[in-house]
Amino acid sequence: MKQKYDVAGIMDDGFLRLEAFSIEVDNGSITSITGETRDGKWNNCIAVPGLIQSHIHLGQTLFRGMAEGRSLLPWLFDRIWHLEGAHSRNTLAVSVIQSLGELFASGCTGLLDMGILRHSEITVDILRSSGVRALAGNALMDIGPEYTTENLSWLKEETNRVRNACGDLVDYIYAPRFALSCSDDIWSWLSDLPAGVKRTTHAAETSDEMNHPSIMEAGGNIHYLQNRGFIGPDTILAHCVHLLEGEQEILSKSNTTVAHCPWANLKLGSGIANIPDLVESHIRVTLGSDGAACNNRLDAAGDARLAMGIASVTGSPSSLPSDFWFRSITSSAANALGWDNVGTLAPGYAADLVLIEPSAEEWEELTLAEDPVRYLLELDWPSRVRLTIIDGRIVYQDGFFPTLPKLPMGIGKARREVHQKAFQISGKSASL
Repeated sequence: MKQKYDVAGIMDDGFLRLEAFSIEVDNGSITSITGETRDGKWNNCIAVPGLIQSHIHLGQTLFRGMAEGRSLLPWLFDRIWHLEGAHSRNTLAVSVIQSLGELFASGCTGLLDMGILRHSEITVDILRSSGVRALAGNALMDIGPEYTTENLSWLKEETNRVRNACGDLVDYIYAPRFALSCSDDIWSWLSDLPAGVKRTTHAAETSDEMNHPSIMEAGGNIHYLQNRGFIGPDTILAHCVHLLEGEQEILSKSNTTVAHCPWANLKLGSGIANIPDLVESHIRVTLGSDGAACNNRLDAAGDARLAMGIASVTGSPSSLPSDFWFRSITSSAANALGWDNVGTLAPGYAADLVLIEPSAEEWEELTLAEDPVRYLLELDWPSRVRLTIIDGRIVYQDGFFPTLPKLPMGIGKARREVHQKAFQISGKSASL
């Protein structure tokens, strides 16, 4: 079905053009973009490629505010793994639907989800019906508490279930949790994956992790993963805060992608990734919100705003231009996730686009802004996104979500259910 969107400007590939454009969409693709002066519903909006989250945990959104004041390992062992282990199929569905609503309303059209140990086929079913473009995995763990681990045989069967559930705009990604939660059996299995198969994990996130004997013996987390055949152009590594000698060179030479998660790194006290240094080493960097339980928001533009500020300190205010950060959540992220025709507003590309509407005052400010792309990235997108389209299909419009399924239970009830079950799992009578 042909659609036309007449807008006041276009932000694409790190450039902003403030003039009237007409964007024509047909059969999921952009067919033409022409300069035309028209009046219409969207004529005060700016068209932007849909934003892409390259590291997220949809199953954790239900836990927002339930895991505070801890660094990574206590956060996992004392809170998150209890809560993930408490998920039923219905509570996981609530978390995923809740996540997608937040993502669509903030201009997100693509994502990489790490999944949880069990029930991830539920996540895939919802992703497919929602119309989102996604890579979806199930968390692979065989070391750790019994309520959040399974043996290798079970993990392989679960992987087949989740992978077979994929289709439409949802593809599978292998997602071992992180080095300390996976035995050599898992890494040996994954080392046989063919080229072109996407894989992801957490890496070098916290100093506690880096002090583990197995990581120290390897000379760092990146060396550890390289020794197990997990580094390469199909790999996305989240965090990479604590890199040791020679590890940037490994990432650069192998064309491995780093998914930068600035809010989570700060909230969990993990540290500050030196992104200007990584970029200088020719390492591709993308952005992710991580989970709502360690961010409290799923807002890619908000993460870019924080990342820009941090980079001004780790480097300088001019070390990384705004177009770099814009691409980190559009075209660069699309390339990292294997989506060749996504992340750019141009004829022949997928019709994944977002219309944002600045206020009258912001339009006035924008005309004299020295860096208009940065100005737009630093706006509050959830309050300004009016329309989100994926593959030509409207998934969000002015507060409505036409593709999201009905919640199987209320969010409050689902939160209470997982919280109560997590108490039981933890074996504690005090507050979780």
